[in-house]
Amino acid sequence: MTIFSTLSRLEAENRSFALLQIVESRGSTPRHSACMVVTEGGEVHGTIGGGMLERLAIERARAAVVEGASCLFHGRLARQGENAVGSDCGGAVTVHIAVYPRRPELFLLGAGHVNREVARAAQALDFQVTVADTWQANLEHPELPTACRRVSGKDYAAIVPQLGLDEQSYVVIATNHEDREALTGVIGLPVRYLGLLASRRKAHHFRNVLRKELGMAEQEIARLHAPLGLDIHAETPAEIAISILGELVSLYRGHRVTPQVTPTDGEAQAAACQQEIAVTG
Repeated sequence: MTIFSTLSRLEAENRSFALLQIVESRGSTPRHSACMVVTEGGEVHGTIGGGMLERLAIERARAAVVEGASCLFHGRLARQGENAVGSDCGGAVTVHIAVYPRRPELFLLGAGHVNREVARAAQALDFQVTVADTWQANLEHPELPTACRRVSGKDYAAIVPQLGLDEQSYVVIATNHEDREALTGVIGLPVRYLGLLASRRKAHHFRNVLRKELGMAEQEIARLHAPLGLDIHAETPAEIAISILGELVSLYRGHRVTPQVTPTDGEAQAAACQQEIAVTG
């Protein structure tokens, strides 16, 4: 398999990888022009010359994939001194390590009006989109982009394990009447983003469910974005989709996105009392 067919396969599988290429070579070195691929899982395809030089370059490439940042690797085929790799050949190489992160994966639980708009806009932003629903008719809606992966099941307890959620997953919950089931199935998983389409009142209710009925710690509950999206006073499904994706893009590009916080029961009651005093006083 050639490097190019390997790169094509990795892109189709949406896997992170680094492409290593010798960009400068001086003196006696095993290779003067070569490239290789190192995947997020540690697979290696091709060679830039072998030996300690290649081993150290692979280690740096694996770290670069985790960091999500391209870099240069300098290696001197010497036993001592800066960038020495423990060899006596005497030459030196510079390797460009280009990191290609996987496309962001967006999982939409519920295929109603808002999530259909989110799916349409997300694909234009190069998100890989999975849509899940317990109602098959929603997954067959003509406005749902054809490229979306579709997952169905009798309930969200059956659906969530099929999704393959991990630390790089973005999840948006907007079901017809199964938000609680979807939320409880995902809240304990280490996803990068978890958002619930909800008013402040509804968000407050669900946080209390997590807190009082499920006994979840405040630190876990704090991960929930509800209400979700940027505050742009959105009203229509298309406007709401833009507000959600604005928040996701900001997070994907490395900016901190803090979930909106609804008050606890005591705070809510205190706020209500203060409002009543202000009105009647």
